[in-house]
Amino acid sequence: MFKSKIFRSSVILGVFSFLASAAGLLRDRVFASEFGASRTLDIYYSAFKIPDLIFNLFILGAVSSAFIPIFIQHYRTDEKKAWDISRNFLNIAFTAVIVACGVMILFIRPLAVLVAPGFSGADQESVIQLMRLMLLSPIIFSVSTIIGSTLQALERFWAFAIAPILYNVGIIIGAIYFVPIVRAQSYQDVLGLGLGVILGALMHLSIQLIAAWRAGFRFGPIFDFSDTNFRSILKLMIPRTIGLGAYSIDSTVINALASMLGAGSIAMLNFANNLQFVPISVVGISAAVAVFPRLSFHASGDEKEEFHKKLSSALKGTALIVTLGAVALFFLSEWVIRILFGVGLFHGQSITITAGILSLYMLGVTAQSLIPILSRAFYALHNTKIPVIISIISIAVNLGLASLFTFYFHWDVRGLALAFAIAGNVNFFLLWAFFKRFTR
Repeated sequence: MFKSKIFRSSVILGVFSFLASAAGLLRDRVFASEFGASRTLDIYYSAFKIPDLIFNLFILGAVSSAFIPIFIQHYRTDEKKAWDISRNFLNIAFTAVIVACGVMILFIRPLAVLVAPGFSGADQESVIQLMRLMLLSPIIFSVSTIIGSTLQALERFWAFAIAPILYNVGIIIGAIYFVPIVRAQSYQDVLGLGLGVILGALMHLSIQLIAAWRAGFRFGPIFDFSDTNFRSILKLMIPRTIGLGAYSIDSTVINALASMLGAGSIAMLNFANNLQFVPISVVGISAAVAVFPRLSFHASGDEKEEFHKKLSSALKGTALIVTLGAVALFFLSEWVIRILFGVGLFHGQSITITAGILSLYMLGVTAQSLIPILSRAFYALHNTKIPVIISIISIAVNLGLASLFTFYFHWDVRGLALAFAIAGNVNFFLLWAFFKRFTR
């Protein structure tokens, strides 16, 4: 196990994912110090929802479930054909994202009300202004993510792993340097944060473009909707895209609920969520990304024994490491939050509430870390329907419990975290049960 290429790739990805997470925590520490649990950060996080929806619908679903297996399948026999597939998909997807962003701008006001119904007046106007700026990010990330997926397929993980670090560095630059500049020009502080997001996205793209160029990628004027491989990607991505769309709707509804719970609720929820995402990203997603090309390779060759051996090793290793970390964070949550974020304007009740949210998230973090690995096992077998159906079921559970815990039991923002943890466990156990049945 420890000598395998997958293990080494997981370690590389895990190390850089940890560095990216550290940069993300540093970003949140800067946010906490400069803004506290405030409406400014609530506006910032709310403005992400529609750009994230566009990215999930048009790009992430295809890349995570469809593009990589098809690219690998052709790269084994015809490299030129594989690169043509990537160019064609990139050009079509990039155009689709630009059109979608243009449409969203036309409906920006009702969309702002949808993502943050608890805001009014100047706060709502700030969401609208920032959302317009943020709609540049899915355009940039559409190129960056597709190029990065070719690096994943070729098992060249360095630039792919460094890119999220640079993204967070860009946002930190925005918080430290751009915010004072826009403030001096009498603009809202959140616009400086938005400029940092755009800078980070450009840095995310640049490092991966350099690496992909060296690997053989070139831009080209290929734009063929009738290409059979593009149609295969489209067919495979539809279920996953539906699932990601449902997830984005879920995230938007949770944000809307949090916007009704008082200033700072969205910020505290995001601080705790970003911290719980550290083990998910460093261990779970790193293992999933590393094992996916191998699973796709073994699936394309009908090598069932190797497929199950690789999958089992990734699941067991991830479960052990994440569970140990989750137990520690559950009991040490307040100490960890105080050390990481207890600076500047973030103190007192904000620390206590955020720590409570984090502890509740830990009840589902192991399941959340295993879901990306098990989902990719389905994708490698060209089955995107089962994970999506189960994801939609778990989202329904999350929204139902979130509403119950928040408005019936009055557990405020902590009820949202508990609902998420329960739904994550439901998602994993259903995935595991159906996978065993599907591969019998």
